[in-house]
Amino acid sequence: MKYYCMMVLTGEEKAFRDRAREIFRESYSSAVFYYFERSLYTKKRGWFEGALFPSYIFLGLDEFTTDFFMTLRAIKGFCRILPENDSPQQLKGASLDELTFFISKGEHWGISRVVFLPGQRIKAVSGPLAGYEGNIVMVNKKRKQVTVQSNLTGS
Repeated sequence: MKYYCMMVLTGEEKAFRDRAREIFRESYSSAVFYYFERSLYTKKRGWFEGALFPSYIFLGLDEFTTDFFMTLRAIKGFCRILPENDSPQQLKGASLDELTFFISKGEHWGISRVVFLPGQRIKAVSGPLAGYEGNIVMVNKKRKQVTVQSNLTGS
């Protein structure tokens, strides 16, 4: 199976995934759409589920055809397949390894405990992301949040 990353409208990730699954259920039964969400907490909203990769959906497909792409493009909320609609590229190397790790953990994640040093790599030691490593971009001690760079989207 080949994996691709596509951009959809922000906030429409879950709805897009559901629409795409319904549309391709019969004609492309091997097509799999992944949307990852995590538990977040803010003082204003309390606990809620939010997108791990806002605006991104991942696609697993045996063969990427023109017919498939034209149908995909017509689905409400579709923006583009990365890096460009003219030349979609399948995920390879570290990006593919990271995506398969995420797929193995499921689409919904709770809270993970991490150990890190600013300016270095971060590693989750427990929770649904146990074993995941990434590069620290920013640390917000006040909000108890760490921004980690992903290989999947390059951001």
